[in-house]
Amino acid sequence: MTRSWTTVSGWLAVVLMLLAPTPVAAAAGGPACAWPQEVGADADNVALPDTNAHYWVTPFRVRADREITVTGTFPDARYASLTVYNGLRGTFTRDGVFSSRTDYQIVPDPGSVNPWQQRARPGGSYTLHLRHQVAPGEVNTIPIAPARARDGDVGFLVYRIYLPAAPARLPTLTVIDGGVPRTLRPCPSTVAVPAVPNPVIPPPRTAPDLAFARGRGADELFPNPDSGYLSAWIHPPRGDRVVVIRGRAAASPDTAHPSPWPGPGDDMRYWSLCTNLRRPYYPVVVNELPDGTVDPGCRHDDVTALDARGYYTFVLGTEAQRPAVQAVPGATFVPFSLEHPRTRHLVVLRNMLPVDSFPYSVLDAPPNGRARPAAAAMGDYYPRGAVCALAVLATQGPAGCGLPD
Repeated sequence: MTRSWTTVSGWLAVVLMLLAPTPVAAAAGGPACAWPQEVGADADNVALPDTNAHYWVTPFRVRADREITVTGTFPDARYASLTVYNGLRGTFTRDGVFSSRTDYQIVPDPGSVNPWQQRARPGGSYTLHLRHQVAPGEVNTIPIAPARARDGDVGFLVYRIYLPAAPARLPTLTVIDGGVPRTLRPCPSTVAVPAVPNPVIPPPRTAPDLAFARGRGADELFPNPDSGYLSAWIHPPRGDRVVVIRGRAAASPDTAHPSPWPGPGDDMRYWSLCTNLRRPYYPVVVNELPDGTVDPGCRHDDVTALDARGYYTFVLGTEAQRPAVQAVPGATFVPFSLEHPRTRHLVVLRNMLPVDSFPYSVLDAPPNGRARPAAAAMGDYYPRGAVCALAVLATQGPAGCGLPD
C-alpha cells in the first residue's frame, strides 16, 4: 500500500496515545496492554487482509534497557509467524539476526515439540526473546530494534496466523525494563487502532486492467517477509461478462493443520487470490448475502479447482452470476463487491513461503510495478486474465476467452 502521510501521521498519533494511556504506563513508556488490535475480514478490515488469516499488532517504545519475552503455544493452523518492525520502515537485520521468526524456525520449550519441525499435535510451548544484544545462532532471540534506534522510537510486534483449524490463543507478552518484568494484560476487545499489518503495493491507478505486477517494496508498511504479492486493477464488467484469470497452481499443503516443513512435493506454504476495494483503507471484499451467510473475497489453494494439468480458472463476477459460474467445469468463483459493484477492484495473488527449489513464485518477480517482467519470471504460474462473456466461457472454456487451455 503506497504511503499516504496524512493517514499515516494520524494513525501514528493514535498508536502513540495507546502506548501510554495511563500514568503508570506513561512512566514505564508503554505498552499498556497486549495485542490492542486485530486486523482481518471479521475484525478491522483494512490493508488488504486475507479472509483466511488473522493478524494481531502490539506497538511498543524502544528503550536501551528494554526486553520483551513472548511465551506461547504452537497454534493449530497452516502458518504462523512473529515479526518485529522498525516503526514504519519494515523488518530489519541487526548483528546478522533477522527480526522475524516463522513457525518452523521456532525452537520449542524443553519437553515440547514444534509440529512444523516434526510430526506432533499442536499446543506445544515456546519462548521468544526480543532484545538489543543478539548474535547469530542464539535460540529464539530476535532484535527488538535496529542498531541505530533511539530511546522513544516506536516498534511493532505482529503475530500472524493463516488457516486456523481452531481458535488461536494469543501469546503472552512480558516487558522487562531494567531487569524488572511486567506481564501485559490482554487489551480489551474494544481497543482499535488503524494499523497496517499486511500491506500490498498496488500498481498505479492508471495501469491497464489485468496487468498483474509486483509493487515496489520501498513504500510498503509492515510487509510479511514470507510473502510476495501480485496485484492488478479491474473494472467489474457489465452485462453477462465476467473476468477470467488463469494460471498454473503451485503445490501447497492440503491441510489447515501444522505439518513438518517443507513437505515432499510442496512448492510453497500457501497461496490465494482475493478481491479488494480501495476505500476506505483497502478492505477485502466481504459480501453479506440475503440468507445471512457471508461470501468472502478470497479463495485459497485448498478450495480452488484445478484441471488435469494443474491450472486454476478463477472467474470474477457478481453474486447473481455465481450459480452460472459454478456450473462451468473447473471454474472457481470469486465475488466482486455486492455493496460497490461498479467500483474498480484491486485483485491480489498471494504466494507465501516458497521453497528454494521453486523459482516461479511471486517473490521471483521483480518488484518494479511492471507486468511483463513478472510474467517472464513466473512463466506458466503468472496469472493471465481476460474479460469474457459468461456464455462463451461456459461453452468454449478458457480458450474461448483467449487464455491458455
